[in-house]
Amino acid sequence: MGGGLPWGYCPAVPDPACDVVDVGPSDDVAAALANATPGSTIRLADGDYDLSGAAWWIDTPDVTLRGASGDASAGVIDGGGGTPSGGVVNVGSADGVVIANLTIRRARYHAIHVTANDASANGVRVYNVRLIDPGEQALKINHHDNGFYVDDGEVACSYMELTPAGRQQVQSYVSSGSTCYTGGVDAHGARGWTVRDNTIVGFWCDTDLSEHGIHFWTGSRDTLVLRNRLINNARGIGFGLTEGGRTYADDPCGGVTNASHYGGVVRDNFVVGTDPALFASPSGMDLGIGMWHACGATVVHNTVASTEAPFSSIEWRFADTDVLLVNNYATHQLRERDGATAVAAGNMEDAPAAELADVAGFDLHLAEGASAIGAGDSQGVALAPEDIDGDPRSDPPDVGADQR
Repeated sequence: MGGGLPWGYCPAVPDPACDVVDVGPSDDVAAALANATPGSTIRLADGDYDLSGAAWWIDTPDVTLRGASGDASAGVIDGGGGTPSGGVVNVGSADGVVIANLTIRRARYHAIHVTANDASANGVRVYNVRLIDPGEQALKINHHDNGFYVDDGEVACSYMELTPAGRQQVQSYVSSGSTCYTGGVDAHGARGWTVRDNTIVGFWCDTDLSEHGIHFWTGSRDTLVLRNRLINNARGIGFGLTEGGRTYADDPCGGVTNASHYGGVVRDNFVVGTDPALFASPSGMDLGIGMWHACGATVVHNTVASTEAPFSSIEWRFADTDVLLVNNYATHQLRERDGATAVAAGNMEDAPAAELADVAGFDLHLAEGASAIGAGDSQGVALAPEDIDGDPRSDPPDVGADQR
């Protein structure tokens, strides 16, 4: 069907009925946040907020920080590349926080950092935000080793980008041993998050391999990655990486105790690579979707396309990885590595890019007459009842994220 984000899934954030504190660029927003009461809203007037060398903290439950107008580009929080360690906007040990309708740019470290230190930070919602040119991750999600977690959150209807100017800044740092320690959403030990209806663009470097556009690992669990568009990232969507992390008493994978990701679903996403500079970089386009030390994951009805060959369009790696891989459309290689297991049905590998609407324009909907139409395995209808645009799937379904 038609291109563009499925804004039917992205309604405006309702105006709060009460407990509103209105602030503007000349006000002390940090103090307003520090003094916020549970359930209140800090509402930012349109304008530019200079946070060079400073940061905002939300450590009260159920507080909303939002732009007043609903236009995410109208209220701009600028870290100036000098934000202290952590994020420009930080959620610390507070459940139910909402951040919406804002732009956050030029963080030295993270644009938004959600962390559990001396209490949980569950149910955090990041909605209709623009996160531009983070020095490290656009959205960083961290649990704490003392047993507090950051679970059941949502990242939705947002835009994240590393621009050429931001890329040069990232490459001037050495963080975690890399000159490209950056990415979109990066979560450690997080359970039950949904990442949906976002666009994530440009996370790659000339010097080193970046993190993923969307990445959940170190014992994350039950992540849903749905209806996102990932454009020109070195690594698109990843469950797991290094072995181990958070563990669970209910034994979610039946004896696998040291996985990097448990369960989870990746469905109805477009992942596309077209930038010649990305492919010319040292690591090129490394992967579209990757499952490493990921037990019980489902990868269903995604489209991964690129104008040059990535290392893998979709890959699954290591012996503790088992993946259900159904009805994915990939213009290049599906790759099993290092003893991983996949139950695969209805996938198209080395599929023709010419049968997609406009790869160069990032439109991966199926073209008229595409061989993928009606070629999918029937189980895809139950696993992914609607496509990337919300259209219902027929049986047999089309292969890929689009049901034409």
